[in-house]
Amino acid sequence: MKYLYRFLVVASLLLLFSCSNDDYLNVLPRESVAIASIDVQRFSSSGDEAIISLLNDAWGVSIKEAKGIDLSSKAYVYETPDGTLGFVARVNDADELTDLFTSLSESGKCTKPEERRGNMFVTVNDSWLVGYSDDAMIVIGPITLMQRNATEQKMQRMFANKENQGAKESRLFQRLDSLESPVALVAQVSALPEQIVLPFTIGAPKEADASQIILTATMGQEDGIMVIRGNTSSFNKNIDKKLKENEQVLQPITDDMFGSLSPSDIGFLFMNANGEELLKVLQQNVAFQALLAGANTAVDMDNIIRSVKGDMVFSLSDIRGDFDFRARLGKKDFLKDIGYWKSSCPSGSSITDTGKDAYIYKNADMSYSFAVTPDNLFVSSLRHSEGKAVEDIAIQLPKALSDRIKGSRLAMMIDVSKIDNKTISDILKPVMGNADKILYIKE
Repeated sequence: MKYLYRFLVVASLLLLFSCSNDDYLNVLPRESVAIASIDVQRFSSSGDEAIISLLNDAWGVSIKEAKGIDLSSKAYVYETPDGTLGFVARVNDADELTDLFTSLSESGKCTKPEERRGNMFVTVNDSWLVGYSDDAMIVIGPITLMQRNATEQKMQRMFANKENQGAKESRLFQRLDSLESPVALVAQVSALPEQIVLPFTIGAPKEADASQIILTATMGQEDGIMVIRGNTSSFNKNIDKKLKENEQVLQPITDDMFGSLSPSDIGFLFMNANGEELLKVLQQNVAFQALLAGANTAVDMDNIIRSVKGDMVFSLSDIRGDFDFRARLGKKDFLKDIGYWKSSCPSGSSITDTGKDAYIYKNADMSYSFAVTPDNLFVSSLRHSEGKAVEDIAIQLPKALSDRIKGSRLAMMIDVSKIDNKTISDILKPVMGNADKILYIKE
């Protein structure tokens, strides 16, 4: 009997500890369309410095210590359907947080902490609303002054959530909770930045929209590269089945394109497929249909894709959308149709020869040069400025990247150091650390 008693006492203590440890998660909105977890202690060699850097860069303040925040518990970033982005962390000492913000208020960096309905609220640099209780801290922003009251009311509702009302009960969070990684993400693809959504919808059947495609990913630094390993799926069984079937068109990437990259490009997308099969899959996707329809007004892109048999790479030249496309061809029958393409160009545009099996399409807004080499390599370049032929300069993909990309079915890389946009660089710096490249590998 005494052993049963001891067991019940220990079990009760464990239950109490578990409940108190997870109480801060109740504030995560159940309707979140994206949730990322940050295991602060594993995120970097000094997890507390990473979070402090993140908060300092976001808030524009100088916090030397993350007082009052429990860095042994995971922190979370979420997005709700209305586009609200928030940050949630566990609080281990609300009084220390109040002292921190009181000190910042004396230097004009934030408002003085105010208590309302049992929770504390602070506005940092007129842009970020911080709310905290004895269990959780919520940060939402940037917001305008007119949005402050509505945002505070939203936070109050979040603080009032019971255990079964928050994101812990959602399928997104339950999947996220099963992942072991310094940083993990589960998101509806529709929640991702519009500029990068398209590759994550490859394989999506025609009846699926981006909100029904779920990206599951883990993130960590490897050899100075921020490596994201992920996959897409759907909670809808029929869509998930078709998605998995369609993704079979993606074959293991070889090293065929690793030596034909421009040194100035900021990113790459690698794939390997039989073009006939790939085109059938792409034509099921509404977004790709629109993209192909636009391309087909200039050249017969459908026919070019049908001719692919092997590796291909899209190289992003800048954030405006200029790109290069190279692909190994199984046939080049479309070259016989160039004469028809020339005669059917829309008004104000033209296709002219630039060499053997080499051409350039031009209109008032952009130029698209394309050619087929003797060894059946399709090379092309789209520019929104004055047209130029495909560059001959090429570099070899670094071994740290090629070793990870080879054998995968889809891989994307972005070189953050080459993005000439300070805002983007400042946002990514706290997450990237010393890494200057982001690599996504589809598993």
